[in-house]
Parts: sequence; structure tokens; C-alpha cells
Amino acid sequence: MCFGWIDSTVKKLDNGITIQRLSPRKKGSIWSELNKERCRRMEKLGKMTQAGKKVLPDISEKGFNIDIDILEALKKDEIVWANFHKFPSLYQRVRIDTIQIKKKNPQLFQKRLEKLIENTKKGIMYGEWNDNGRLLNY
Repeated sequence: MCFGWIDSTVKKLDNGITIQRLSPRKKGSIWSELNKERCRRMEKLGKMTQAGKKVLPDISEKGFNIDIDILEALKKDEIVWANFHKFPSLYQRVRIDTIQIKKKNPQLFQKRLEKLIENTKKGIMYGEWNDNGRLLNY
């Protein structure tokens, strides 16, 4: 990402060798909140190149909006809403983003939303969201 490229498909070859495709980012491509945070970190650490900066979208946290259907579902239960606000901002954005990107697939959207609500009610954070701590306190 620091060079304006993105990784994608990993394929296994013979003898345990794997290959991974790297491609230049296309203008207007969709960026996950996790990748945006990775870029914020690299920017702060001085690791973003001009080529990488050139393809960055708006990576400000203020540019993130929660879909109204998700917001209403979270607010339906006071415990869920209170617990959601106790979670780190990055966790909130990453989890919401993984739901919002599936808006055009109603079944997957609903399944992911239900998983978020169920875990949030229990006060449980789940899934990859901070690169094993690298995205915290950088």
C-alpha cells in the first residue's frame, strides 16, 4: 500500500510454494477501514511513498459514516449500544465496514450484522482488526 499497490489472490504451487498477485491500485477502488488504518500508520511512521499517497482515498476518521440500518440495529438494544461505545474506534469502524460492504447482498449483510450485535451484547470483540496490535498506539 505504501507504494500504491494492493495484494490479492494467493495461490499454492507445487512443493509448498505460494505466489501472491500484487497490482497497482485503481483510482476509485474501494478501501477497507483496516487498509486505511494501515496507511494512517505508515503515513505517521514516514513510510508512505509519493506513489502511495497519490492513490489514497480520504483516510480521515471523519470520512467514515455508519449505514442507517446498522445504526438503528445497534441502538435497538441499550446494552449493545453501550457496549459498542466501549470498544476502540478502530474496532468499531472495521467491524461496521465489513458489514456495510455487503449491503448489496442482504443475506450476508444481515448475517454479519447479527454476529456483531450478538458479540457486542456479550462485550466480545472478534476478528482481525488491529494487525496483532501494530495498529494500536503507533
